Amino acid sequence: MSQGKQKKYIRPQQAHTSRAEINAGIEESRLGEGIASARENKKKKPAEQASKIVALSTEVFSERKDTINIEKTLNQFDIQSVPRNAFMLCIASRRSGKSHIITHFLEQYTKKHETQAVFLMTRTNAGFDGIPHNYRYKDLEHLKEIIDIQIKVKKHNQKAKKKDRIKSNIIVVLDDMVAEGGMSAAMRKDPLLNKLSVNGRHLSSGDDSNMMVILISQVFTGLSPQIRLNADLVLTCQLASRRERENIVNSFLSLHSGRKGLAESYAVFDQVVNKTDFNFIAIEATKQNKREFKDYVYHFKAPAKLENRRLVGDQDDWKNNRREVFF
Repeated sequence: MSQGKQKKYIRPQQAHTSRAEINAGIEESRLGEGIASARENKKKKPAEQASKIVALSTEVFSERKDTINIEKTLNQFDIQSVPRNAFMLCIASRRSGKSHIITHFLEQYTKKHETQAVFLMTRTNAGFDGIPHNYRYKDLEHLKEIIDIQIKVKKHNQKAKKKDRIKSNIIVVLDDMVAEGGMSAAMRKDPLLNKLSVNGRHLSSGDDSNMMVILISQVFTGLSPQIRLNADLVLTCQLASRRERENIVNSFLSLHSGRKGLAESYAVFDQVVNKTDFNFIAIEATKQNKREFKDYVYHFKAPAKLENRRLVGDQDDWKNNRREVFF
């Protein structure tokens, strides 16, 4: 062998190991760069998400700004425009003025619409001082009897001469039947009440006999689908539950499609109910040809002091009137 520096002999196994180590090093380097890149992206992701959220919020806010003056175009609710055979819903949280505004409605409505009877079905027997004891019930048991009488009156009026027709325009108020301590399951499953919401208008006989139903509840989602879908008029105000607000807005205020349309709906709802304390929004759910919110959405607020007049009953009813405690 020649003198001088000799090359180190590398056996095949050692050469293979060296190549493997080199390849591993390259792979490790590549993976390391990938991991570092992933970590960097992970750091950037929250910031990017936050940026997207801010951009979306700005866009939605901009959409809502376009609707900021919509509520100023809405009219005051005309109580006298409600049909005699309407099925009404009043949805509001506890102590938000449900009984107060419905009492105001009844006082004003019965001034110009002759009404033979106003019945109250309630589990609490509170409020509605214009309705005497003989017209109050604590369950739905008497509902069938009331409906049967209206059917008999209609059949009679269809055959009778005008001078012999019977006047039987009545209003039935169902107060907090779905609230805690009420009869949620009973009401949801009651076939007569659900049928009344769908076909109640067929009990009418011109201006002689009609049956209006006003259902007062703290919970909109506790009502059956038949009742929710067949309401003629919906009254509601500030609601503590976001789910309740969303359901009412989506069910009755979705005039336009898309995110901008939904933003408009929420803007109208919020601006009306948040305008002042005890301010209600009135929605004509079955109004035809709805092109703008002002076509079917209204402000509705009762005065602080009611008239407290007698809505129904004769002298004997009030002479012997006594207020029982329901519990």
